[in-house]
Amino acid sequence: MLTTVFRLLARARHDRAFHPRGVQVTGELTGAADPFPAKATVTARLSKGAGTGPGLPDVLGLALRIPTARGDWDLLLSTTGTTAVTRFLPKFVRRWRDARLGTLAPYRYRGELVWFMAVPGEGEPPTRFTLHASGKDAGWRRVAEVTLHPEEPAAEPVAFDPVLTLPDGMELAPRWLASVRAKAYRGSRRGRQAS
Repeated sequence: MLTTVFRLLARARHDRAFHPRGVQVTGELTGAADPFPAKATVTARLSKGAGTGPGLPDVLGLALRIPTARGDWDLLLSTTGTTAVTRFLPKFVRRWRDARLGTLAPYRYRGELVWFMAVPGEGEPPTRFTLHASGKDAGWRRVAEVTLHPEEPAAEPVAFDPVLTLPDGMELAPRWLASVRAKAYRGSRRGRQAS
């Protein structure tokens, strides 16, 4: 049923079910801690969750396809709170400078739960993000920097999927939520006829 709902929503929009408006560019990632590579060229997409017009509040999104030694990783982040409780909740903002973009749900990596968050730099939209990681305590630590190249649009549109595109040794948690997300992304892909 969930797959059908997202398929119909994507078909009605002729685009992604969520985050339909966006721009896809290339960028460079410099990792400061595992699981991020020391250097990588990434594909990035900046978007608005509901697709509202300029200046209107929305859930902003940052999607990154990161090549790692253990396989590609689609890291998807949306505006959230930053505390141990509010990082589970989407947050509507008007401007990128007010945004903190988190993973909403954690990953399980090396037996531990890990959340990720991106803090934008200057600009609307920004061209730099600092990535942070946290365990259960919401004590954020810097793990990577991303510099985007807005003058270099990505050659091919990427169908980002955090459920299917994960490096070995990393999984979305909890498993029941990963299953729900898999159905939603499958429906959205089918609705817009993306591979």
